[in-house]
Amino acid sequence: MLFSTFTMEKTLLYYKGGEFLAHKGWHHRRMYHKGDYELILCIKGPIYLQIGDRRYTLNTHEVLIVPPFTTFYGYQDSPGDVDFYWVHFFSQHKEDTLTADEDDMTEKVKASTSKKRQIFLPQYFKLADYEEATILIHQILSIHNELSFIEERDYLVSALLIQLYKSYFNRPDANEDSSRINSLKEWIRANMSSDLTVAEIADRSHLNPDYLTRLFKHCTGMTTLQYLNHVKIEVATLLLIRTDMSIKQIADNSYFNDPKVFMRRFKSATGLSPTEYRKSYNLIHLNNPHVDPQIPIPKRIADSIDYIPENGDIPE
Repeated sequence: MLFSTFTMEKTLLYYKGGEFLAHKGWHHRRMYHKGDYELILCIKGPIYLQIGDRRYTLNTHEVLIVPPFTTFYGYQDSPGDVDFYWVHFFSQHKEDTLTADEDDMTEKVKASTSKKRQIFLPQYFKLADYEEATILIHQILSIHNELSFIEERDYLVSALLIQLYKSYFNRPDANEDSSRINSLKEWIRANMSSDLTVAEIADRSHLNPDYLTRLFKHCTGMTTLQYLNHVKIEVATLLLIRTDMSIKQIADNSYFNDPKVFMRRFKSATGLSPTEYRKSYNLIHLNNPHVDPQIPIPKRIADSIDYIPENGDIPE
């Protein structure tokens, strides 16, 4: 399995990104990256991509990281419509690519005591906690005013890769308490309703409600009730940025019985009302096969690294 290192001594540098939509019969044109990474999160697939001599089939909630200085392209037409987020970024360090067994790498990461600020991510993987990553990517891609002395998206891209790293390597061992909580989290998401209670979850897990809450707090940093509300807010956030539903419809579809309660809890969790949140994070760059977003390397990136890459051109 291929893994890439990402060194967090300095922020990653956001280059460009967007959401790509195409109808069936589309395949990715041939590209060559000189220096920049590309992270692709599939919303709707399959998407057939080849990097060098390796072929990947990207399905919903799967991630592909295209390394720099590689040729990649679509090796087959997609049978249906496709939708994916794409984010290009640079590292300010010389990174490595290594081949390792997935279990060995997981054990190495969990046992590491290194103080080096370096994370590892596989080139291709299924995203377990896709809601949080999707929301973060959407925030990165949203149009917003930038301060002249700081690029917020650099920090958000760095935070995104750290979140993906934690999500990927935080798979619990079978004998850990967190394994039970992990299963319960999946059950909660599958059985979420406006009437679901902590008592019902405790009954499902054959645990005392107080003990369940202590276990949840230990494994997730949240009480059982806080996690229930967290899931509801995540659903609401995705509906706000991915649909045109009314606020009342979103309240209903995110398991809140009362729109006023929903609005109060959403603002408490995000600092914004649902309407304010939608306005802040609803404008992102959309492209399709007829729009080719070739963007020159910004000066702030060229000044931060010791080469000036040219993106998109295939070397002779």
